[in-house]
Amino acid sequence: MNPWNELLANLAIVAITTSLWTFGHRHMAHFTPRSRSAAYGGIMACGTLGAMSLPFQFHSGVFLDLRYTLLAISGLFGGPVAAATPFVVAVGRRILSGGTGLSVALPLIFMATASGLIAHRFVRGIPDGRSICVVSLAVVFSGTAAFFVKVPFDQWSNVMPAVVAPFALLLFVSAMISSLAISQELKRQQATTLNRIYRAIIEALPDCLNAKDLDGRFIAVNPATAALMGAGTPSDLIGKTDFDFYPEKAARTFRADEEAVLREGKPVVIEQRFTRTNGVETWLATLKAPFHDDDGKMIGMITHNREITDRKLLERELAQTQRHLAGALASMADGLAMFDHRGAQVFNNARYLELFPLTADVRSTGACLRAIIRVAIERGEEMNGGGNCDDIIERSADAILRPGDRQMRLADGRWIEARTRATEEGGSLIVFSDVTKSKKTEEELRTLNKRLEVMAHTDGLTGLLNRRAFDNALEDLVYRNSQTSAGPSLLMIDVDKFKAYNDTYGHPVGDICLKSVATRVAEIMTSYPRSVVARYGGEEIAVIIPQCDSAAALSVARLLCTQVRSMEIEHVGSEKGRVTVSIGIATINSAGVRGTKALLRSADEALYTAKAAGRDCVRGRDQSDDVAVA
Repeated sequence: MNPWNELLANLAIVAITTSLWTFGHRHMAHFTPRSRSAAYGGIMACGTLGAMSLPFQFHSGVFLDLRYTLLAISGLFGGPVAAATPFVVAVGRRILSGGTGLSVALPLIFMATASGLIAHRFVRGIPDGRSICVVSLAVVFSGTAAFFVKVPFDQWSNVMPAVVAPFALLLFVSAMISSLAISQELKRQQATTLNRIYRAIIEALPDCLNAKDLDGRFIAVNPATAALMGAGTPSDLIGKTDFDFYPEKAARTFRADEEAVLREGKPVVIEQRFTRTNGVETWLATLKAPFHDDDGKMIGMITHNREITDRKLLERELAQTQRHLAGALASMADGLAMFDHRGAQVFNNARYLELFPLTADVRSTGACLRAIIRVAIERGEEMNGGGNCDDIIERSADAILRPGDRQMRLADGRWIEARTRATEEGGSLIVFSDVTKSKKTEEELRTLNKRLEVMAHTDGLTGLLNRRAFDNALEDLVYRNSQTSAGPSLLMIDVDKFKAYNDTYGHPVGDICLKSVATRVAEIMTSYPRSVVARYGGEEIAVIIPQCDSAAALSVARLLCTQVRSMEIEHVGSEKGRVTVSIGIATINSAGVRGTKALLRSADEALYTAKAAGRDCVRGRDQSDDVAVA
């Protein structure tokens, strides 16, 4: 049997395998990329097995076939997933075949597969002619290398022209033709996919898009065009013109616009107004552009329409609204003025001039705000306030033109509020309001609120802050000073045996006594800036000393204890014979005290300890710092 019959049969197997993949790939669009590669590898594995089943033995133990073509293109087009199956099949089949060329065949199988995978790794997208040619040469080398290894050198000249050269040519041609066929199929499918995407985009466009020939007949339209023109489907428009769907007057106008574009040969954007057959007025924003064939000859026109009827109706309503606004500005209760980016006045209403009667004659269009302010100062409409006049004018102009709200008092006692907003052009729109009455009411209300605030935060008997004010002050000082090394200290002061004092001397005298003690404590604490003295409840007084460590707090408490005792207020109900106080001390960040609640609890516990120790003494949380005052 002629050995070339087997090789031609191999070539047929390669062609059939390529055709099978091309046919099958068209039906694998719903497959995942990995699944497609696996299917591709399966087809190529079958082809490889078929090719290896019809080999040509040109030397003892050395078989020739076109397996290398299928191995290389498997890796080139399918990557590792596709190349794995043909590679395993080729290796297994060759091992089963045996022969003296086995040791050479296996590395060449690997080489052919690797050449395709390497090219696949570096090629972006579909392989081009250059990469296909390189892989084909690699196939030739893989298929003919066995010759140079197994045939003695002195026989090369005989075998080379008779076997190797034709076989190499066959390998190269089979690899090139198969690769180009697969490449063309991939490109065809890519183009088909892109065309499908473009068509889907065009059909999904909400705007009208169509193409006409030189005679104005539709050759391509999207559904939006059919809907605009009242056609059932896009196909109903093909071959027809605007005269078949629009009133004759509108159709003639459209055709005239198209002919002008065809004469000029340049795209244009125009607005088209027409009346439908049902009498509805319609506006279109239209782009018309000629298109050409490959030779540059004009063959038709593309039109893009967007209906802007709603926008035109809004523009009419806007124009009407602007007229109404102009009337409203003329009668509004506030003054309105507009200045450009240089500070020149460009607009004002009548009320603006009424608010500034002394300078109404200079507040006209084109006048500079700085010049207006200068005249207002000179005529006594605005107060100078002392200082350099130019500086005052510059500051006033900048403040008025800067976006925000500003109140100014005129020389006649009126208060004018200027509310400035920036315009898109970089200028300023200013609304001037007479707020004299509201300013007076506001001032009266502020005074009343201050009185109410003092009453709400002051203890009626002692004049000290009340418990509510104390709680707020403690929270604030702890929050602001708790991170310092000398956190706020709290002194809890209790008048010793005050119930016995009230029982002995009566409650009115008890109130006088408590007020006297509170006054003395408050007087002493004036020497400690930002300290807070409050009536905590009953006969208890609380003192907060900011930025005061425990040692300083003990010193202050010792002083308070001594000063109250020195008042010599008689108290027969006490073993001391006079009014005394016990004081508990706690300091933030000292002895593990953290937070407001812990501070209050620690000070209260220290006060309890002081009372238990015999009263008229000071106790801190840290017992090593306890101080008793005899």
